[in-house]
Amino acid sequence: MKLFIKTLLLASVPFSTLLSQPINENDNAALENKMESMWNYVRGNFYSPATGLFYTVAPEKLPTPSDISELKPLKKNGVPNWHGGMSGMEDSSMFGGIILAGLCDRFLVLGDDASRERAKEAFRGLKTAATAHGDKGFVARGVSPADGKSIYPGSSRDQFTHSIHGMWRYYNSGMSSDEEKGEIRSILSDIADKMAREVRADAVPPYSFKFYRGMADDRGVGKMLEVYPHEAARLSMFYAAAYDVTKNQKYFNLYKKHLPYALSRTAELMKMTDKQLRSLVPAYSILQMQASLEVLYALEKDGALKKRIAELMDSLSEYVEKNPVFNLDKKGMRDCAEVINGQLLAPNYKLSKKHENILRLRIAKGGAWAGGVYTMVGAYWRARLKGYLKP
Repeated sequence: MKLFIKTLLLASVPFSTLLSQPINENDNAALENKMESMWNYVRGNFYSPATGLFYTVAPEKLPTPSDISELKPLKKNGVPNWHGGMSGMEDSSMFGGIILAGLCDRFLVLGDDASRERAKEAFRGLKTAATAHGDKGFVARGVSPADGKSIYPGSSRDQFTHSIHGMWRYYNSGMSSDEEKGEIRSILSDIADKMAREVRADAVPPYSFKFYRGMADDRGVGKMLEVYPHEAARLSMFYAAAYDVTKNQKYFNLYKKHLPYALSRTAELMKMTDKQLRSLVPAYSILQMQASLEVLYALEKDGALKKRIAELMDSLSEYVEKNPVFNLDKKGMRDCAEVINGQLLAPNYKLSKKHENILRLRIAKGGAWAGGVYTMVGAYWRARLKGYLKP
């Protein structure tokens, strides 16, 4: 009778609430099961088969194509919502890229069909965001499931960075088909060509790429040169990824042209004051910075340069560990996941016991916010790939 009553009580509790019930953080099998439960929840509630994209609200609650075309403000301030802020589709490309890279790690760990199927879904979403609107080289933040093409005109280098990184990982994962490889070559070539055309000193604003159909960058979030240290490797990485999948010499030349700036400027992050770091370098920047450097590290053939990139990535991971600005003790799932994932991308970095425990605690505590789960998919499977948390 007691078991029956307990079952009835559990059945009456929303699944999202059950995900927030903590488990033993030292039980690695339980951690894997918790990750799988969180994945199944967000996949079942925030993924759209119509687009292949992951959102932060249920697809049926997203703005309508009419709302999108009117740039309807979500607040009664009359300001056009160029970037879809607070719509639930403003970060689909960014999260999709993190998910896809994480699934590539999952496949390397498990080698299973489920990883293949999930990765194929995630890639389809990134392809949709890069192609459904018909503007070659533009990566939309998200796409409306209602018609499969409506988008907000604003984007950012964050969306581009994770989308490119995820597709690059998938291309080299052993999971992508010949057809998908061809699609990735086309998408990454179009992005690289867009950067070569638009990232110019005489652009308005200078060194920013254009948003949808030539819209000017209204926030500085498309700026690719003369940027903060954590943003400096993006342009070289965009070209490097395009070169890796196409072997087109023009992309190689562009990647090498911008590599010195990428490395020297990135290294300056460790010279920033704590005040600068707090105001300019949010936690998500660590993963984006290291993901960009990961591509450069993988592609670089010059031994001395490759060693320099590895040492830079390792130093950045150690610096983040010690700097109080990135103290994860009181951070939520998303911040912890993106910082730790970024650290683990460094070739020789060993996760500290403190950060391993924080990773364990954040998974064990769980949660149902889609953005937190998406980023934790990346952190968990990168940790597993590096030998941590093995059941």
